[in-house]
Amino acid sequence: MKAIKYIFLLLLPALPVAAQNTMTSSPYSMFGLGEMVSGLYGQNAAMGGVAYGMRQPMLINVENPAGLTGMDSCRLIAEVSAFLKSENYQSRGKSNNAFTGNVSAFMMGGRIIPRWYMAASLTPYSTVGYYFKSSQPLEGTASSTIESTFEGDGGLSKASVSNAFLLPWNLSLGVNISYIFGTMTQKETQDNMSLKQYMDARAFYADFGLQYQRALNKHTRVTLGAVYGYEQKIKLENKQTITSSLSETETTNRKITQYLPQFAGLGGSLQYKHMTYGLDYTFRKYSALKSGASRVVFKDAHELRSGLCYSPQGYGIKNYWKRMSYKAGFNLSTPYYNINGKGGLGWRATLGLGFPVSNGQISASFFYDKLQLKGNTLQKDVIGLTVSYTLSENFYKVKL
Repeated sequence: MKAIKYIFLLLLPALPVAAQNTMTSSPYSMFGLGEMVSGLYGQNAAMGGVAYGMRQPMLINVENPAGLTGMDSCRLIAEVSAFLKSENYQSRGKSNNAFTGNVSAFMMGGRIIPRWYMAASLTPYSTVGYYFKSSQPLEGTASSTIESTFEGDGGLSKASVSNAFLLPWNLSLGVNISYIFGTMTQKETQDNMSLKQYMDARAFYADFGLQYQRALNKHTRVTLGAVYGYEQKIKLENKQTITSSLSETETTNRKITQYLPQFAGLGGSLQYKHMTYGLDYTFRKYSALKSGASRVVFKDAHELRSGLCYSPQGYGIKNYWKRMSYKAGFNLSTPYYNINGKGGLGWRATLGLGFPVSNGQISASFFYDKLQLKGNTLQKDVIGLTVSYTLSENFYKVKL
């Protein structure tokens, strides 16, 4: 396992930092727990992120941990992902553009004993990143204004240990035991006064997955999956500092209670000859979150993901192009927040390729995100690229 070990040792010190560095430029990441991260890692990002019914020999499926039982039982598998994206936000005639990129995830997994599989992963949960200025009329004057600057960064990461068990009757059961952690910094500056908030969050969490698979004939296999995660309270230690040139710095400490939203999902995949089709539906109860602003209200969200993959001939032939996989996906979702009572609709389109390499593969996905809220309240356009490198080694060749 020399190659996997070296990659792990090089990336491990940087991953907790990278997972919390700026991964967005959304001005609305200042509310709640930040902007929820989706679709920035994994082999199936090009398939719209479908996961609930997915199981493959080289796939570390932490979205539905029951899918881990589909991994090659003789190999140890590791995967690292990164992304680049360009974002544009428009709201009531004003726009904001930014270019971001980062390492987004690291995963490692394999079979422990017959019927028991495990994986460890570090993935982003939410992210905060914004910088903008706002002018408001000065109270008591007719034409004077005062300018405020708002900036923030940080986010939450999720470190997980996943266990999956291969049961009789073609069933698999899985569970993710996760530690949610991270810091978020927000600052508002107005003339010679500034307000800075430093929030530190910690919470343990668990979610569960189930899969049922069955071969219908020689060329056709069906897999059905379900996931569930309960609502979990998370407390943020909030250190607030007010600095003014006219007075000394004042610091206060208080606790803020938020919630990791409850979620449930159903999905499935159909493998027919060289084609794989996937479809997922997810419900997330974001209404449990508090925004801290009357004009921004969190709402329950629904998401439908779909994807397909075409693998011409597999790995057993010499023609490189026929060993590649070709992927596409499309998602449709309702946003998890309303602004001034205005809702809307979001969608994502993806295209990608899987490139076979020695003892693994490289998966590349191009994506385009669009979110439109009613009344010209907010329009978001994001174009980007995600890359995942998956490496595997035979267990019997492992040298620690």
